[in-house]
Amino acid sequence: MAISRQQITSRGIAQQSGLETFSSIINYTGEFVNFGNPLDYGLQFDSAVDYETTSATPHIGALVGSPPYIMNQWYTYRSAPPLYTKPNKATGTDLRFVLRGIQSGGLPSYCGMYQKLSLTTGKEYRVNLRMYFNTSIATGSLTINTYTPVSFNSSPTYNLTSTATKEIPNSSGDLGLFESEFTAMSSNDVLLIFFTTTETSIQNCFISDISIQEKQEYLVPVYADDIYGNAHQVLRIAASQIIP
Repeated sequence: MAISRQQITSRGIAQQSGLETFSSIINYTGEFVNFGNPLDYGLQFDSAVDYETTSATPHIGALVGSPPYIMNQWYTYRSAPPLYTKPNKATGTDLRFVLRGIQSGGLPSYCGMYQKLSLTTGKEYRVNLRMYFNTSIATGSLTINTYTPVSFNSSPTYNLTSTATKEIPNSSGDLGLFESEFTAMSSNDVLLIFFTTTETSIQNCFISDISIQEKQEYLVPVYADDIYGNAHQVLRIAASQIIP
């Protein structure tokens, strides 16, 4: 009996490999930030190492001046004169992290928190940050940065690898979820979150939860239903439909 040289038979059966079509499914799993829930950390956040930065690059200045030596532990920082206004220290309760801001004499202020992470180099991650819906809480901007440690002239420093900013307060049409994605450039990249404002009165930015999950991508076969409702795998063929 002659063997058919068609790639796919009239009944839709593949006669050679590589004809399947696939769809990509993306999922985010795991947890890669420690004590992202204020309820878990409680008032311990108030006793976190707090650094006052006067650097022209305040966020990197904080990382260099007060390096996150201990992995998965929160550190806090805030700006200080003469380049900046000095806001109140970041604090925490069993319900929220609080980052504070105020502008005085035209000088901005920065108040933030950071943590050295344990990641897999080259993997993609997503930061999820939840905020309160309350238009009277704060006016300003909240930023999520990630940094990777490097050496410059034998001195340790950090390079910015991703950044995302959200203007607050949230309005009724906004989500309280603030997301940012990044690719780990080292196994110990740093997550840094800060708040700043142009308001001349004290502003309190409340964060209720912080999470980091790893991006997982899967390929699954594509199926389609025929006119009778039966599922069949979708295949692809070359124009000639002949096996070479």
